Amino acid sequence: MSELRFYDFFAGVGMAELGLAPDWKCVWANDIDPKKAAIYASNHDPSVYALGDIAGITAADLTTDAVMAWASFPCQDLSLAGWGRGMSAERSGTFWQFYRIMSELKHIGRRPPLIVLENVVGMLRGRDFQSLCEALDSLGMQFGTLVIDAKRFVPQSRPRVFVVALERDANCDKWVSRQPIPDWSPKPLIDAYDQLPTRLQRSWRWWNLSVPTLAVSPIENMIDVEQDIVPWNSDAETARILNLMSPTNRRKVEIAVETGAKSIGFLYKRTRQGHQRAEIRFDGIAGCIRTPTGGSSRQTVVIIEGGHVRSRLMTPREAARLMGVEDAFVLANSYNDSYHAIGDGVAVPVVAWLARNLLTPIAKELENRVIDHRSSGVASFPRTIAAQPALMEQRSRWVG
Repeated sequence: MSELRFYDFFAGVGMAELGLAPDWKCVWANDIDPKKAAIYASNHDPSVYALGDIAGITAADLTTDAVMAWASFPCQDLSLAGWGRGMSAERSGTFWQFYRIMSELKHIGRRPPLIVLENVVGMLRGRDFQSLCEALDSLGMQFGTLVIDAKRFVPQSRPRVFVVALERDANCDKWVSRQPIPDWSPKPLIDAYDQLPTRLQRSWRWWNLSVPTLAVSPIENMIDVEQDIVPWNSDAETARILNLMSPTNRRKVEIAVETGAKSIGFLYKRTRQGHQRAEIRFDGIAGCIRTPTGGSSRQTVVIIEGGHVRSRLMTPREAARLMGVEDAFVLANSYNDSYHAIGDGVAVPVVAWLARNLLTPIAKELENRVIDHRSSGVASFPRTIAAQPALMEQRSRWVG
C-alpha cells in the first residue's frame, strides 16, 4: 500500500512528520513562522509548506485529499506559564481556524476521516476541553483522548494531550477499551471526561493504545559534557544561580557534590511568591523543554564532577535529542531560532508510537474501506452534513 497522506497544521519544523514516517506522507503543511519554515525546508519537502497565517487558509488551498489532519495548535494560552487564558485567547484560539477549515472540507465531502490534536495538559481544564469535544462532534466524529508523557521514550518530562478523532460511522471496536487505560488516563483526563454532557460522552472512545516497555536512553547519551557551542557560566554566575535555590533544592546539589561522582542536573528559574527561585532535579530526566516565552525560562544544565559545579544553558542539539530528533536533522545557525523551534515541537518517538500502534492501523483500514466502497460504486464516507450553526455562531467572534 502507498504512503498514507496527511495534512500538518501548525507544522513548525515538521517534528510530527518525523514521527509519522515512513508510513505517512505529508501533502500539505502550514505555519506562520518563517524561521521554522526555513528549518523545515532544510529537512523536508518545502513545496508542501504553506507559510502564513492560518486565518488566510481555506479548504480550496488543500488540493490533495488526505486520510488524516494533524494539528499541534499553539499551547501558550493553555499552559500555566501563559496564565491559562484558554482557547478564546489569540494564540491557542487559532484552533478555531483549524475547525473552520475542517468544517469547510466536511461541507464539500473532503474532511479527512481521521483528526489528531496535540497540546498541553492544561487543555483539559474548564470549558476549553468541552468546547473542543463539541467541535469534533459537530464534524461528525467519534473521539477519545490519551495523555502521553515523553519520559516513556526519552529522558524528558513532557506530558501532552493527544485527541484522536475518527469518522463517526467507522467501526473502531478493535482499537477501543471498555474502560480507560490507567497509563494514558490520569485523573485530570478522567475529571474532564466526567464533566462532559452525556451527548458528548456517547461519542467518546477510550483508545486501547499499548504501553511501551522499551528501555529509555540514559541522559548521559543526550548531554555533551565537554561541548563548546554554548559558553559555560562563570563560577560567580553559577554561585548566583545556586543562591536562588530554596534549602531543599540547595541540599540536592550538596548531596550530588558529596558523592564525588559525575552528576547531571537540570534547572529552571521560576517565580515563587513574587521572588525568583531556582529549582533543580538530578533524577536522570530533564524538565519539559519550553520556548522562552509566556513566563517560561530556558533550561540550565548543571554538571557536578569532582566536587566542582558547572552550569550553562542547554544546547539546541541537546534539546533536539531530548525530543527524539536525530543528530542528522539540520537546525538553524541561530541558538534562539533552533531552541524556539524545538521547544515548540512534539516529541518524535511519542508520535511514532501513537502512529504505529493506533493511527496507522486505523488509517489503513479506512483506506481499504474507501477502496471497497469505490469498487462497489458506493460513496466512501458520508461527510456532507454542515457544521452545527449554533456552534459556528458561538466561535465566530474568535475566528474573525
